[in-house]
Amino acid sequence: MSTMNFKDVLSLLSIIFILSRNVLYGHSLKPEPRGGHMATLVNNKIYFMGGSRPIPKNSPEWNQTHQYILSDEVFYLDLSSQFNIDSPPFTNLSDISRMPFGSEKGSTVLGDSGQRIYLNGGVQQNMATLNYNASDSILWIYTIKSRQWSTTGPGTHGTLLPRRRSTATIINSKNVIYIFGGRVDLDTGSSVLIIYDDFFTFDTNSLEWKNLSLPNHPSKRSHCTATLMPDGRIIYIGGVTQNNPGEDAIRIHMTEIYIFDTVQSTWLLQTANSPENIDPRVGHTAVLAPDNNTIVILGGTQSYGVNQTTPYPVFVLLDVKSEPFQYSAPTPSGSIPPPLAFHTATLYQDYMIVAFVGNE
Repeated sequence: MSTMNFKDVLSLLSIIFILSRNVLYGHSLKPEPRGGHMATLVNNKIYFMGGSRPIPKNSPEWNQTHQYILSDEVFYLDLSSQFNIDSPPFTNLSDISRMPFGSEKGSTVLGDSGQRIYLNGGVQQNMATLNYNASDSILWIYTIKSRQWSTTGPGTHGTLLPRRRSTATIINSKNVIYIFGGRVDLDTGSSVLIIYDDFFTFDTNSLEWKNLSLPNHPSKRSHCTATLMPDGRIIYIGGVTQNNPGEDAIRIHMTEIYIFDTVQSTWLLQTANSPENIDPRVGHTAVLAPDNNTIVILGGTQSYGVNQTTPYPVFVLLDVKSEPFQYSAPTPSGSIPPPLAFHTATLYQDYMIVAFVGNE
């Protein structure tokens, strides 16, 4: 693999940037640029789904308010052998695995011993009519072996998560999905922007939804990251909040970090020290490095829409081995990547695979 190593984190991992153009050849694919897509590691393959793709400016569909269209594509990147990042080995599954709708800003997690990918929430767009809310189901399941989509179906019970997107979602070793916050807007059926502070779980074993109403929970937030630690803690970083429905979103300081302990079922507010200003951000990624003590935060934006503002530093480390947590911003070496927001970052062995340049 061709890699870009960052000074001071060489012992943690190497970072590979996958930035593709649309070229189709045989069964392989070089996908269009996109953002808000979903990425899930399954053994030695990263499965990519959906995303928001730019409409060419010379297309009759393009205008100032309609510059993107959602994707219903499914494809994977094979990491089992070395490859050139200028021609990564993508395999297109869309002919047999196309999503039931165009999708972006949902969350995917791998469950059932690696047999199924669970897609939670997100924007759902009818690809024929381009209308939103194309499905009545908040949760869809992709079975790896059959390459088919389904909903949870009969047997599902409990307090169902209402429709939303941009949640912070993880799945633990017991196959319980934890879903925090999120938002609704016009693209999810709401006439006003509403950001949430509720917290849901879905047990994929018992097919049970629960709304966890717990004290000391974080403020409303969307677009924050969720990082699962080996001891069962979930660390939430960044994103935006809101005082009241319909009001503008407010960026959250990066030093305000919330932790949920899945063992004790408690929330804890943690502050982080920083030797320099760390700009607030959304659309960033946070990956736990192989040392299990360092969270690698990359990219994001400070603003929405077409004209996004890059947050600085772009590359940030958060040391979580002791309290208070400690930020650092090592200077990267090598070629500087283009601005990144609403991309994905996937840990594979000692590599972090960063895919696509995103957009709001």
